[in-house]
This record gives sequence, C-alpha cells and structure tokens, in this order.
Amino acid sequence: MLNQATNRQFSQLFGLFPFHQQRIQVSFVCSPSVSFTFTIMVEQFVGTWTLVNSDKFDDYMKAVGVNFATRQMGILAKPNVVIDVGDDGFITLKSVTTFKTTEFKFKLNEECDEDTPDGRATKTTMTIEDGKLVQKQAWDGKTTRIEREIQDGKLIAKCYMDDVVAVRTYEKAA
Repeated sequence: MLNQATNRQFSQLFGLFPFHQQRIQVSFVCSPSVSFTFTIMVEQFVGTWTLVNSDKFDDYMKAVGVNFATRQMGILAKPNVVIDVGDDGFITLKSVTTFKTTEFKFKLNEECDEDTPDGRATKTTMTIEDGKLVQKQAWDGKTTRIEREIQDGKLIAKCYMDDVVAVRTYEKAA
C-alpha cells in the first residue's frame, strides 16, 4: 500500500494537495497507474463552480417529469456547485441557489439514496468513466444520466433523459 509520505510526494509532484483526503488505497499488486489516475480525476472536479450557460435545461426537466412551477424556478436559478472530498472518503456535491441548497454525499461506485433538488427520491450511483464524473439516477422505472467533465478549465454537465440532452456550463470561482 502507498503510505502517507508517498501520498504527499504525489501531491507535491502533481499539485493535488490534499491528495490523502481521497482515502483511496493503491496496491502495487493491482494496477497502480490506473488507480492513481482515478484519484487525479476525482480531484479535478473539486472546487466551487458557477453556472454561466444553460442549454435545453427546461426540456430536460420536462422529460424527467418536473412540474411547471419547479421548472420555472430551476430556469431562474443560477447555482453554485461545490464539489469536495472529505476526510471520511465521501465526496460531497452541493448545489447552492437563492431558492434552495441541496447536498448529496456519496462514494464512487456505491449505490445510494439521493433526494434531488426537484423532489425525486432516486437510487444514484456515481462513477468515473473516461475522465467524466457520471451520475446515474433511477426512480419509478425511469433513469437519467448526468456526465460532468472538465473542458478548457470549465465544468461541463451534460444531462441525458431519453432523447433530450441539456448542457450546463460552469466556471470555477476564484
């Protein structure tokens, strides 16, 4: 297993302080380079992100089944999204608006319960796939997928429901 000193060396080398907060153990018996890359990918999402553009989000909310009044609030809201990794190994995804603040704590690759900002109770699994933070939600026989990735220093969230795709773009707050 990698020890704390090795974690600090990786942290300094790649500018990923605090690397040790991931609580991901890497074994040399397995594939250390893949596991290490996995940890780097989580770290790139950490920070506060401010919504700067939203395309087809009303269409996405309608496809998900969100009622008209909630959709109107969702369109008007300009959320800050805060992504953090705690000492307990949980990743926190918080959405902060003037209307509502929601917080979702999860561990990668583990199904958990999520209460979404629009009121759905979902079974949600978060994974890393091809450098993207992928959120799969299932409820009432329906499923949706949200893919978050970093492009040119921006957080791009693509929201998929059936044939509807919404794209929300966030910039990292200073």
